Amino acid sequence: MLAPQQAKKQTAEGEYIFSVYELNTAARKMLEDHFQTLWVSGELSNLSHPASGHIYFTLKDSGAQVRCAWFRGKQGPRRFQIENGQQVIVKALVTVYPERGDYQLVVERVELAGLGLLQQQLEALKRKLQAKGLFDLSHKKALPAFPKTIGVITSETGAALQDVLIVLKRRAPFINIRIYGCLVQGSEAPASIMRALRRAEQEQRCDVLLLTRGGGSLEDLWAFNNEDLAQMIFACQTPIVSAVGHEIDFSISDLVADVRAPTPSAAAELISPDLQYLLDTINKKQVQLNFLTRRLLESWSYSVDQITRLLKHPRQRLVEQRLQLQLLAEKLEQVIHRQVILKNSQIQDVKHGLAINSIGPKIKQATALINQHKLALEAGLKKLLGNKANNFYVQIEKLETLSPIGVLRRGYAIAYSENKEVIDSIKKIQIAQKITLRFSDGSVICQVDDL
Repeated sequence: MLAPQQAKKQTAEGEYIFSVYELNTAARKMLEDHFQTLWVSGELSNLSHPASGHIYFTLKDSGAQVRCAWFRGKQGPRRFQIENGQQVIVKALVTVYPERGDYQLVVERVELAGLGLLQQQLEALKRKLQAKGLFDLSHKKALPAFPKTIGVITSETGAALQDVLIVLKRRAPFINIRIYGCLVQGSEAPASIMRALRRAEQEQRCDVLLLTRGGGSLEDLWAFNNEDLAQMIFACQTPIVSAVGHEIDFSISDLVADVRAPTPSAAAELISPDLQYLLDTINKKQVQLNFLTRRLLESWSYSVDQITRLLKHPRQRLVEQRLQLQLLAEKLEQVIHRQVILKNSQIQDVKHGLAINSIGPKIKQATALINQHKLALEAGLKKLLGNKANNFYVQIEKLETLSPIGVLRRGYAIAYSENKEVIDSIKKIQIAQKITLRFSDGSVICQVDDL
């Protein structure tokens, strides 16, 4: 809106006479130059949401009030629904609306006062520490699977400590517990927590540390949103589990710690092995091991039986070979006998033919030749049988030589352990061990007195 057209005037004394518009504009410039952007706290009232999307309200306290305008372009996403009666803090520009001369605040941001302010500070600290890398997963240390000693940093009179002790006693009564008492609420709590954490870290007696307290408001848990405490947790060499408040509560210590647990009891379960679960697992593994061992032994026993069936004692092999040689000799005699019968038949046929043809000299000559062949055949057969017999007895002597029985007859003995295994080295013998010595004609049990 343009300023009203008005002639400039001066008083008789020469003083400048402002128009209303000029006065309001000057006041606006003075306010904006002097205050610029600031934060103001108060109670919301006269809240209005016109169709334009702007929000108008009055901010008041017990002694005064001021009109506020929150234009749509400045609103952005809101984390809560503003309502009459709320205590808020607003970030605004102090100005004057020249057309009406209204002194007002042009709002840029609205936060809940009290809890809202703390939340704002918490979010700012989160952003700062996250930018420094204190929340990065790459810096998180793994928790020990079977800790010997657990350090608990908490109030010695709090319910959280009792919850932790009850769970640890039930799950893992064999774990040592060291309690580092400290304040967990109030202005002195951060320093107290840091002293307890520093003492635990210097002692180096714990495998894992549990930083915990019970639930409460944001103000109650504020000690765990301390920047110095966050830096100390990050630098700690011992793995740290943070369990502050209830499941919905998230503190800075939860984000910096290596592991965050929703409650003290859940943290105790997280850092301790379940004794009953371990025993049940061992029993299951034992049953599986026994089953697999039986299966393996049965398989080996079957293999031994199969091999045993294939193995034969040298004496038995000699007997079988003798029987086989005897069968071959009988077959040879049968063949020779058949050949002799055949030749005799042929001779008779020849004789009969000669008799028919009355060829006396030829018969005599043929008879002599036949007798000569017969003698040669018999001599050849006897020589063949003699060679076969000699070869047979040579083979028998070789088998007797290779037979363990033959070795035993020459004065040797075979040593067996108590489980019937052959002892082929002195390394398999121990003092006072009983062994069996087998000779060719019997066995004797001995006890080893010296090696």
